[in-house]
Amino acid sequence: MRDKERLSAARSRFLRWGAGALLAAVVLAAVLIGPDLLLRSHPPAATALSQTSDRAHSTLSAGIKPPVTVSGPSIGKTGDDTSTIEICGMGKVTLDASDPLAAYRYIDALSKPTARHWLTALLDSDDYHARAAGLFLEGKITDGLASRPMAEQTRDALVQLAVGTHDPGVYAIAVRACNAYLDPAKGACEQISLREWARIDADNAAPWLLLAGAARAKNNPAAEADAFNQAVKARRIDSYYDSLLSFTEADLPTGATPLERWYLAVGVMGIEGATALPEYGLTSKHCSTQAMQDDNVRQQCGALAELLVTKGTTLLDVSIGASLGARVGWPKGRVDGLAQERDALMQTIMQAAPTGNDDLWTCNGAERGNAYVHERVQLGELGSAREARERSGETAEELARKQKEYIEKLQRDFSERWEKLQPEPGIDDR
Repeated sequence: MRDKERLSAARSRFLRWGAGALLAAVVLAAVLIGPDLLLRSHPPAATALSQTSDRAHSTLSAGIKPPVTVSGPSIGKTGDDTSTIEICGMGKVTLDASDPLAAYRYIDALSKPTARHWLTALLDSDDYHARAAGLFLEGKITDGLASRPMAEQTRDALVQLAVGTHDPGVYAIAVRACNAYLDPAKGACEQISLREWARIDADNAAPWLLLAGAARAKNNPAAEADAFNQAVKARRIDSYYDSLLSFTEADLPTGATPLERWYLAVGVMGIEGATALPEYGLTSKHCSTQAMQDDNVRQQCGALAELLVTKGTTLLDVSIGASLGARVGWPKGRVDGLAQERDALMQTIMQAAPTGNDDLWTCNGAERGNAYVHERVQLGELGSAREARERSGETAEELARKQKEYIEKLQRDFSERWEKLQPEPGIDDR
């Protein structure tokens, strides 16, 4: 019986480790795609680490410490149920080792006043981009790890803003809020439609791809073909993936500490990823091997692949474009080159932003994270990654190799930990 209990406890620890690793991966996803938390940028970083640390410490020390015991990516054990983590401005913080989200709860409590100030500024802004993003974020950036469903009054206000401005970026946010690509419209959301987004943003492939997907779901092949044909004629593709960060950066309180800036940026990127529009859900079916026996479909899918790899703005664009290109019959050298570029850029971002548990919330991590997200707001995901790659001085081949080695190590570590938890012969695990 004791063996069974020990095995159960070991599995429990493994699951907690897995949750922590998953959380770290989610943060990384938020940073990368920003997730692509999650899976699809912010103010300037402090000029010196000492200034960052001093400012964060003086600001945070003035407030009351959060009434939570926390855990997270632990550094050192201080007891059976506690661990410690370095948090910018707070030093070594004692953590509850049984709670993989505790570090986030702790930092969230620290950041809550700044988050509320930020949200108020966004909702009161004269800039309709900022106000639209604020309406979408209400109930998400001020309520910790639990995001409330959008209140009907808030959604109605966002819909009216989108309908009144006819701004494509604002309209895309309203499409997300209303789930206009999926759910039957209700109330004010009846005024929001994919067709209208495509009309006001006709040269953007994203709304047309969503329309094609909606037509397929309704078993309307003619409408699907028409919408897909419009998508491949577009000259750009943009789902306004980083819009929440780019629309809100200017209103972040000037008194926010580097830690608060970084934490809120990670949170918003997570929200962005979790609510991203599924514009690519159709492509694997519309561009299946069987469907591309039709020359017209093959040409369309090839045109979409070309659009994604030449005009895309995210790593996901490049990855899906390369996959489609391979299916269409692009030369192997081109497909392999695109895969290498994707892996190299992912490794570049990992090197530019804090991704390790030990550094995630330190002052050094916050400084690096804020520098990355600020550049991402200015240049976009692909643009900022390419700039960082140029600064690195490493070749795409070197970076891609490091990325593959990193992924392989993660897989090995997980497999090894799992193998250690399997029951030994003779142990009754019933």
